[in-house]
Amino acid sequence: MKRKLKIVLILIAISLTGIVIFQIYWSLNAYTINKKIFDSKVIVAMQLAMDRCKKDYFDSVRTVLVKRLSDPSSVITIDTPSRVNTPNNNVNPVLNISFSFHGSVNSNPFQTNVNTYNYYKDMIGHKATVPEVLTEMSFYVPTLMMELTTFLGIDDAMHPSQELSTFIKTHPGIPGNKWPLPKEGIYALPPNYKQADSLKLSRYFTEELQKRNIDAPFILSLPNKGQSEQNFNFHDGETNENVYQYHGFIFLLTHYTRQDEFTLYAKAAIRNPQYAVIKGMMITLLLSALLVLFTIFCFYYIVRTINQQKALGELKDDFINNMTHELKTPIATITVAIEGLQKFNALNDPEKTQRYLQTSRNELTKLNELVGKVLDVAAFERDKITLLKEKIQVDALMNELITAEKAKAAKTVSITYNNRDRVDYIVADKLHFGNAILNVLDNAVKYSNEPADIKIDVYQDGNMIVFSVSDKGMGIPAAHLGRIFEKFHRVPTGNVHNVKGTGLGLSYVKYIAEAHGGQVTVKSEVNTGSQFMISIPM
Repeated sequence: MKRKLKIVLILIAISLTGIVIFQIYWSLNAYTINKKIFDSKVIVAMQLAMDRCKKDYFDSVRTVLVKRLSDPSSVITIDTPSRVNTPNNNVNPVLNISFSFHGSVNSNPFQTNVNTYNYYKDMIGHKATVPEVLTEMSFYVPTLMMELTTFLGIDDAMHPSQELSTFIKTHPGIPGNKWPLPKEGIYALPPNYKQADSLKLSRYFTEELQKRNIDAPFILSLPNKGQSEQNFNFHDGETNENVYQYHGFIFLLTHYTRQDEFTLYAKAAIRNPQYAVIKGMMITLLLSALLVLFTIFCFYYIVRTINQQKALGELKDDFINNMTHELKTPIATITVAIEGLQKFNALNDPEKTQRYLQTSRNELTKLNELVGKVLDVAAFERDKITLLKEKIQVDALMNELITAEKAKAAKTVSITYNNRDRVDYIVADKLHFGNAILNVLDNAVKYSNEPADIKIDVYQDGNMIVFSVSDKGMGIPAAHLGRIFEKFHRVPTGNVHNVKGTGLGLSYVKYIAEAHGGQVTVKSEVNTGSQFMISIPM
């Protein structure tokens, strides 16, 4: 059995090792896949954040252009000098659009046709003004955008304004009123435009990450082309480097040769990305860990069951050995008595005949009790015992049990009985409850040195009646207190076998007490004595 158990343990250890290795391998692969998904989500979030910045940028440009073109110093003239026949013979008038800023008029008017003009007018979605239509058209017609930025830039340069001073303040590397100022462009820039754009891009990036259930701190870098790139020291969480031109109105600097100075390169890095990835895998990892723990528990339960079955088999073997000795003793005694009657002319001696017969009767009684105990245990094991409860006088029952125990005891016994709370009666099955008390009392006598000193107390504890049986015997080791109510379990006594038993008595006591709605508890110290307390409801 030990060899088989060892083989089972080895197989279980191999299985557990394989399961754990597989789970680790699976988790690492899952982490790698989730890390790639995480990185792609971060990159997409950055792209979308930049798209939102781009939209804000064009909205700002649109707002400034509309404001400048609507200014009283700006005059827009639209005329139709000729009509051009299309191939479909539809008349599509040509429009000449002239701009005047502070009296300066463009010498070469911008030309378009009515259909194109009306197309962009309808695109706006409301009753649009001429500055709004021209602004919208300029985003799709580069020549018109160049026309507008040229004249607005010249006008800003010739008529210094708040916009120009703001531009100069935000570009300290450019001399205040000397070239190379941008020859063309609009100089309306917000104060600290880089910082403002950095905050805006950071806010949009955070929102896009949150939409993808990523809650992780990050660092955002916006260096110019000539500046050294920031070293994040954790490259796994970095996004791609993206050209970022959507700050100020750099888009409108159409011919500025040093435009790289105003081009930023956006890049973000997630702090400790592995934690964010693991956090996203938390449910999966927890389920994996629970599966491993559950497997370990199952194997542990199997091993424990095998050990219990092994221990039960050993206990049953001991039980069979004990029962064999217990059964052999009365059988041998009866055999000797009958042999004495037959061979030693005991039939002619009435006194000797009576003595042999009485001995045989006593041994048959013991044999009957022994078989009865086994049958009772088998019955309550199958839950077949039916309790016949009745009103029982406590004092009468205890006196009867004490008399029976003294009569069969093979040693000098002193039993003290005290009904402390004057409990009059209980409702119980007289046969089985009496047998339970008698089993405890019998153990107290058997495991006490001669003369045995036994004390029985009956008292009330709440709504329970307690029957306490105390002795001053050898006691029970603490290691066995939790198992004495198990079937077949007997406290080992080494090579001393002076006390016979089956290991079934206390399990029967526990069953009967619980069947009455009560319980049995024990207190014991080695070489001091034991106290068993059986309690049942009033």
